[in-house]
This record gives sequence, C-alpha cells and structure tokens, in this order.
Amino acid sequence: MHCSPTGWRVTDTVTFDATDDAVVQCPYPHYREMRDRAPVLELDGAAFGRAGERIFAVSRHEDVKRILHDPTTFSSRFGSPAAKPSPELLDRLKSVIADGWPNVPTMLTVDPPAHTRYRRLVSMAFTPKRVNLLAPAIETICEDLVEGFGREPRVDFLTRFAVPLPVRAVAVILEVPETRQADFKRWADSSVAAIGRTISDDERVAAERDIVEQQQYFASELDARRSDPRDDFLTDLLTAELAPDDGVEGGPLDMAEMLSIIRQIQVAGSETTASLMADLMVLLAEHPDEWERLKADPSYATAVVEEGLRWASPNQGLFRIVTADTEIAGSPIPKGSTLWVMYGSADHDDSLFDDPEAFRPDRVGLSNHIAFGHGIHFCLGAALARLEAVTALRVLASHIDTITVVDRDALRYGSSFILRGLQHLEVDLTYRD
Repeated sequence: MHCSPTGWRVTDTVTFDATDDAVVQCPYPHYREMRDRAPVLELDGAAFGRAGERIFAVSRHEDVKRILHDPTTFSSRFGSPAAKPSPELLDRLKSVIADGWPNVPTMLTVDPPAHTRYRRLVSMAFTPKRVNLLAPAIETICEDLVEGFGREPRVDFLTRFAVPLPVRAVAVILEVPETRQADFKRWADSSVAAIGRTISDDERVAAERDIVEQQQYFASELDARRSDPRDDFLTDLLTAELAPDDGVEGGPLDMAEMLSIIRQIQVAGSETTASLMADLMVLLAEHPDEWERLKADPSYATAVVEEGLRWASPNQGLFRIVTADTEIAGSPIPKGSTLWVMYGSADHDDSLFDDPEAFRPDRVGLSNHIAFGHGIHFCLGAALARLEAVTALRVLASHIDTITVVDRDALRYGSSFILRGLQHLEVDLTYRD
C-alpha cells in the first residue's frame, strides 16, 4: 500500500497531531494506537485554530456510532471546522458577504427539528427516482472521459477522470452549462479551502468572493424557475413545501437556505468522490487480481466501491458539540467540549473489520462501514456517489487492461486532515482490444 503501518513503533505517551504532515500522509497507524490505548484522546485546540477549547478525538467504531445516533447529547451545531477568524479578517469577510446571502446552517450543522425540516424538503427534490434517472448521463460522462484518454500510455488520472467526473455529474443535476463548469469547480474548491487545513487571510477572502459569486449565479437560476418551472432539481427545491408536523416548521425554503443546500450538495458531490476514485485506482493497481476479477465480472464493482469507501474514507470525520456532561469509553467529557468523530479510524477498527489495512472487497461485514456517516446525518448524496463510482469502475474496466501507478512512493495527500485526497495521480495504462 502507499500507506502502511509497517514498522510503526508505539511510544509511552499517546499523542496525535492531525496537522502533522506525516500523520496526514498516513494516519492509520496513529488511529490504531489511539483505538488501542487512548480511544478518547484530548487534542491541542491550538492545532485546529481554536486555542483554549477542549477538543477530543473519538476513534473506536462503537463509540463513533453511538455519538452519531445521539444528536441530543452530541450536537451537530459545530459551525465551521475552519479556524476562527481574527477580528480584522472577520471585518474583511463581512464586507464580501454583504454582496451575497448569509450562509445558513442547514443539514450538516444543525439538529432536529431544523435538521428534520431541511432533510425532508431536500429529500423531496433528491429522490431515488431522480438519482436513478441520472444513470445514463453518468455513463456517458465516464465513456467521454475515457475516450478523452486517446489510448495514451500515461494519464494524469486525477485531472483527466477523477476530478471532472463528479463535477460534471453534479453539474447535470444542477443544470450548469458546460461553459460554466470551470467556474463550478472553482466554487467547489473555494467552499472547502479552509476545511481541515490552514490558509492565509487573503486566501479566505478570495474563497468567500467565489462563494458569493456562486450564490449570485444560482439565485439567478432559481429566480428564472419561479417564472419558468422545469422538470429539474432546482425547480423541485424551489417548490418543495412541508405542512407543519410534530414541531417541524412548515413552508418552503427561502433563498439563503436553498443556496446553502446547493453549496453543500456541490461540495459533497465533488471533493470526496474525486478522492475516492483516485484511491480506488491506486488500490486496484496494487491488487491486479482484484482488477482482473472486476474486468471479468462488472457487477463486482459494487463490492469494490464499498471496500474503497471503507478503506479510504475520503471524509475522515466531522465534529460534534457535547451538550451535557457525559462519558465516552470511560473518559469523562465536560459539557461544551468539541468531539472529532473519526470516521476514518472507525472504518479501520479491527474489532469489526478483520485485517483492516488490507483491501478485500469480498470481506465479511463490509456494510458496517460509516464512510457516509450514520444516523440522521447519513449522507443524502450517498446513492449518487455510489452510482458515479460503480459506473466509473465498470466503464474503466471495459476499456483498460492494466493499471500501473507512476512513482508510487511520490504519491502525496493534500494538507486537509478531514477531506483526505491525493494531490496528483499519474498512471500507466494498457488498453483492451
């Protein structure tokens, strides 16, 4: 593997610095030590740009799952995972935001009953039927991208396939024309620029400008559908409306809410799927027997994708705020603490997954992975991400004979400790007749 626990030495004291490059490049042996010796580990808040705050990392599968199923004790109202801005930066950001709409917490960072309202409304527009109708378009995108390789022996897989696939797929959902897809990708990059990494004040301001530009674009598209409805996601989002029920506020979404939801869908559908596809190519290159099995049986793609999700966990985990004094794995956690709920560690927990560092798509219990989260915040776009990845593998397997990673030892992940993804991936390919 390009990330292996081989040779890892345990020290007397368990420490974990999520921002350390060595940890970012290969976190799994660190996760294992935490699960074995410190399943609830207090971290240095300053490393997250939150000096003085108490932050605990929770690494075992059973504890992570318990937290995700208890939104009352473990609130999702953690706000932005980025470092808190200085007063000067905050003034600069407010000046930019004044030209757009407020960033309303919607599905990811709210609790019931507000979360229930957003989830139900978005579900009306993001139905399984609408996702399934995308299958032919996604297959066409995959075929087009592979055709774009031109049977070249060496391909930059990240830029030529993994990145454009989810961007183009989500652009289809949101009906973004091809002429604006470069902007669409730039908006997505800016939306995640500060998540799990440190960027300069100027970069944060530039990212906020891109977000406002995106808001203005989609506000115009939504306004157009008020007078000219279509059979599409944006119209469904615009017209979705709830009757008041069980304490859940009724009515439609307002503009700021719709724009925040569109941004979440765009980000969730772009960065993580691209990272998954890149890791899958590395894993399949390192396991040619699995690639041969996939070529012989395209239906095997489903299992390969699920194991890839478990192994790679492109979203390494999210945060929760503790609403009352509690205890996790025998450790007291005071009210007001922040928890980093570590999906990436949970999915490598050997109490649930035998030999978790191995890539084995036929492993028992694969459905227990939590790469998409769990409970009420289970990823709404999971079906779309699975459809994209499975379709991509089937199309790739029908055209490509062998895969070899170029300079495997030079592979590097980006600096984010939350959204884990390769920065580049060159592969040598041979093609099927």
